[in-house]
Amino acid sequence: AYQIVNIIILMNLLVALMNNTMDIIQMDKEKQWKFYRTEIWIRFLNDKELCPPFNLLDLLLSCFKCTTDQENKKKKEAKEVEKTRYINLVSRLSKRYLRHVEDSDANDATREDLENAKRNILSHLK
Repeated sequence: AYQIVNIIILMNLLVALMNNTMDIIQMDKEKQWKFYRTEIWIRFLNDKELCPPFNLLDLLLSCFKCTTDQENKKKKEAKEVEKTRYINLVSRLSKRYLRHVEDSDANDATREDLENAKRNILSHLK
């Protein structure tokens, strides 16, 4: 008798848990459907392939993009050179200023102050 009551209670518990799970799935099914639909749309929209007569245009555009990428790379290299020249200039000017301050009688600025200013300027450049 104890085992029969135990089985009935466990079966009711199993049915209740399954019902609760189904309720959760039913509440979430619209969100899941929208999520998967959006994922398919994104996959479709991110597909860069064009149909056969237009794929030649895509090929031409990709060749043009390669040339513009090379030009952009050259511009970036020029900016790096300019930045290096600027850093060297700031370094030389700060050294010159330090020599001038050390030579002067009114020694208000210290070497540490100038190094801090130099670090601040270089950190703003990065």
